[in-house]
Amino acid sequence: MATFISLHYFATGPGQELYQYLCEKGIDAALWEIPFSFSTRDRCRLSVFQGGKFWQYECEAPKGPAVWRYWRELGLTKKVLALLRGKGFAVDTYIGNGAFDTLAGIREKIGKTVLFTIDYAPKAQPWFLRGVYRALDKYVCERASAVWNLSPRMQEAREKDHPGLKCKRVLTVPHGTHYSKLASVRKTPSDPESLVFMGHLKEDSGVDLVLRSLPSLKEKFPKVSLTVAGTGPAEEGLKKLSEELGLGERVNFTGFIESHEELEKIICSCAVGLALYNPDRDVFSRNADPGKPKVYLGCGLPVIITDVPLVAKEIEARGAGKIASYDTGSLSSALSEILADYKKYRAAAEEMGRAYDWDAIFKKALDDLWAK
Repeated sequence: MATFISLHYFATGPGQELYQYLCEKGIDAALWEIPFSFSTRDRCRLSVFQGGKFWQYECEAPKGPAVWRYWRELGLTKKVLALLRGKGFAVDTYIGNGAFDTLAGIREKIGKTVLFTIDYAPKAQPWFLRGVYRALDKYVCERASAVWNLSPRMQEAREKDHPGLKCKRVLTVPHGTHYSKLASVRKTPSDPESLVFMGHLKEDSGVDLVLRSLPSLKEKFPKVSLTVAGTGPAEEGLKKLSEELGLGERVNFTGFIESHEELEKIICSCAVGLALYNPDRDVFSRNADPGKPKVYLGCGLPVIITDVPLVAKEIEARGAGKIASYDTGSLSSALSEILADYKKYRAAAEEMGRAYDWDAIFKKALDDLWAK
């Protein structure tokens, strides 16, 4: 039994988590990472666990226009599959993080090919590519052994686009947590007013809203501070905004942190996690199950979240955090409620984090796939 996982890389996500899970279980696995054009990496990387040993292969990532780049990337994926076969690594399970990453598994007719849908957002594409996006997704869905969706909303949106869509097997495989692995790191923070944001810094990330809220928040919460862990096109503008608002040492920009273990240690030292998706501009998170809230929960942090992804309602229903509107006043109210009874919210956050441990999620999904 050997599993091949193909994905486009910016930061650690479900594909890397699955690879790590398989390695820990002693199952032969290969992880093929192709960097996005905006990634800090410029090389494709194949990481292989075979017969209890690890080895790697790297090559230069294709450059140029998106269509040309994707075509080259498809050729590279076929090349590494041939490389693996030459080394006795017989792939019988292929898991792609998205329709394009799954296409090579369909074309190579690998035994069990899974479309692991990380996001389904046709409207996020340029208008002239939306039809191609939907058509490719439909083509892969109808030929894959199984479709795994981070959120049931993905399948609902897909079936709305393609009435009568026929998939062999559909399963919800949500984002998980490292709850059990963080037992020795997770601890009650010394400063309950420390906020943290992790993720890609772009216009609709919500960090600008938090920065603009801090001057009024610090009147109510004298020790309030913010850690921003991530990078992206909006990073320099956010740093400039922080300076203009005179926030000084209250805000710490860590930059990109590739090590997930290091990132989680930073988050575990904070008190409240922020996941403020802009309801008017965020076209990815509504149908998805973003990883950000689950990382916070795995670290034991209550979450302040806008009512965009489906998980927001579950977080509030479980008492693991609060839903806030995308404005300063609502953010302040949500923070006040959490800090007024922090131990209760923290206990609920840890309980939800435990329920979504990656080991349980992947065991269920793979048992379902391999049993059939």
